[in-house]
Amino acid sequence: MKLPQRNRDLRNYVLRNDVLRISLYVLWIAVWALSAYSYNTQHATYPDHRKILGWKLALLLAATVISGFFLFRIWKFFTDRSFCGVIERTSLSHSYSAADDPSLIRGIQSGQADFHLKTVLTVRLPSGKRRRIRFVQKEGSYHYYYEGNSIVHFRGLPYPVRAERNDVGYVCAACGRMHKEKAERCDACHYTLIDPIDLQL
Repeated sequence: MKLPQRNRDLRNYVLRNDVLRISLYVLWIAVWALSAYSYNTQHATYPDHRKILGWKLALLLAATVISGFFLFRIWKFFTDRSFCGVIERTSLSHSYSAADDPSLIRGIQSGQADFHLKTVLTVRLPSGKRRRIRFVQKEGSYHYYYEGNSIVHFRGLPYPVRAERNDVGYVCAACGRMHKEKAERCDACHYTLIDPIDLQL
């Protein structure tokens, strides 16, 4: 499943994140490899057992590759796939609201309250398999994800979108901002919103 043609900026958003992640991963490996080379060069008079050679170098590079694989979430390239399905279960946990902080009550009244809600969706795919999606909502978009609703998750985008028209509104797949009215672009991050009409399921 691909993003609609009109959402080219979202495609570029995913591509930029992919390139950045791979670049940082390669840089991470290069820095450690060059550090080992620099150490050996500066200590050329040392005996070989005091240098980073042989199994020591192999162990260092292996640790660098493995740690970077998780640090920069390279595993996402193998596990994150676009899919559509029906929400079977919605789990909301560890909610945070500025209401817990008395010093921010004025901000709450003015509509500037901070809000974070860890969300886990269990989605049943047409094949019968189940997938889980985890993301953090920054607004009250928990009204947007209901059990029984069809949603679409696009690879590289943190927020799934509803696959059918609804009365709740539209969610930005890039930043999670909710829009009550249909709009061309998100008010917060300015990426285009995905219109359910453009989704060919």
